[in-house]
Amino acid sequence: MAPAKAGPRLPAGQLDGATYDYERPPAPASGAALQGAAQAGAAAASAVPPEQRWLGRAFVHRLAAADPARPLPILVFLHGTNAAQIKYRWMGGGQEGDLRRIAAELMEAGRIPPILVAAPSAVLPAAVAVARTSWPAFDLDVFLDATAARLRGVATLDRTRVVVAGHSGGGCNSAGGVATALRASTPVHAALVVDTCMDVDIALPFARSSPTTHVVVSWQTMTWARRPISDFRRAFQSGVEAHPAAPGVLRELEQLQPTEPMPHDAMVPLVLRRWLPPLLSPEAAPSVPCVSP
Repeated sequence: MAPAKAGPRLPAGQLDGATYDYERPPAPASGAALQGAAQAGAAAASAVPPEQRWLGRAFVHRLAAADPARPLPILVFLHGTNAAQIKYRWMGGGQEGDLRRIAAELMEAGRIPPILVAAPSAVLPAAVAVARTSWPAFDLDVFLDATAARLRGVATLDRTRVVVAGHSGGGCNSAGGVATALRASTPVHAALVVDTCMDVDIALPFARSSPTTHVVVSWQTMTWARRPISDFRRAFQSGVEAHPAAPGVLRELEQLQPTEPMPHDAMVPLVLRRWLPPLLSPEAAPSVPCVSP
């Protein structure tokens, strides 16, 4: 991969790119096209349930904006529980970290090609107050459509290279979050499941992903040791045996040991820096060795 071209030095802390905000659109009415005020009212009645609404934020780095017509990979990130109701966690809000900076560093170092970064943000308690019910019925197709619409004329999504990452509660719900993202009509190139609940019922949706979808499940036990990790491992491996991936496609389990403070949050940059380069390489990571303990 050619190294990224150096640009002018920016003031400390300034991002070399632009951030775009948007919201989940109302649910479309089913059936024939609506006509007249009465039908428009019926459409309003079919609005999205509050717990499935979100605020979207996308980041387009200078390198990604260089050619607006060129389709680019996109990282979609689902944050964990949000009892504090902080907007845009991991995308400029909150204290855990900033995905925009993580991706920018990787692009500027030439470790990954230019990519887009986008994340829904949920602040309603019904959506993200409890890890195992977070992101109910998350619809990846709707999120990608809304992101593409917001970035029209700025950048183009490559829907064959969609990487979905779920941190903590973002990957705990077998009926939402990463699990439902993997069932979208848009094929997911890779799923990064980062330090989630590791419940047995979520192991099978990950293991039975599309044969062409890379799946990496990473966890740490420094601050979250009381999880059924052994049971999860057995269920995951059994699911993979019954539904094997295509040759060269990952079904990876790995325990990591972050060295930074707050290991649970430190897992996010650790996993992204570890896996985005091989997953976005032209070979799509078929030569990445298994590093499971």
